[in-house]
Amino acid sequence: MERGDLAAVAIAILLVVLLTVFLSLPRGPVPVVGTAPATPLPTTLEPTPLETPREVVTEEPVTEATTPLRVPTRRIFYTGNYYLLPVRFVPGDMTMYGYSDVDWRYNSSVIFAYIEESHGGITETFTVPYPVWRMTATLSSTRTPEKARLRVIVVDEDSGQILEGLEIRYPGSMTKTIVAPPEKPLYMVIGAENVERFVITLEAPSEVVG
Repeated sequence: MERGDLAAVAIAILLVVLLTVFLSLPRGPVPVVGTAPATPLPTTLEPTPLETPREVVTEEPVTEATTPLRVPTRRIFYTGNYYLLPVRFVPGDMTMYGYSDVDWRYNSSVIFAYIEESHGGITETFTVPYPVWRMTATLSSTRTPEKARLRVIVVDEDSGQILEGLEIRYPGSMTKTIVAPPEKPLYMVIGAENVERFVITLEAPSEVVG
């Protein structure tokens, strides 16, 4: 056999093999198994809005404003009918009534009456509705302060008993506490020497008044 024949036979055999391989291949496209592409992540993350905390409002208890006690303040004047009263003169010796009272266990007080004069005399009758009260006398004298003198007594009109007394020498003040049954008719006998002005206030504890 010649070389040309051998080449033709070889080519024929190669074609048969290639055809056999081609026919053995499956029909249709073969699906390719792979992983699904991942969902792309956003490049920037949006922050989750935080809930703004609500402001807690604490309501303060409402307290009513307290108003100071309002008590009618009476001015006491001198009387011209002093001859009807049981005591009309101030004792010459006032040392028995002692010095000014410094103890007053009440925190505050209310003035309910006062006397303002420049000379002595006997007051009109007045009553006090409180079981305990005090009188504070203040003496003013600038011309002859070394000779100034103020004497005061509180008298029970019914019995003529002197409930309390005080004496001030030189300008200054003095306080005396009086404990007596309420609503008793009282009056004052006042002696003033070389006095330009004096004021006597009557005051009661706030807790007793209110």
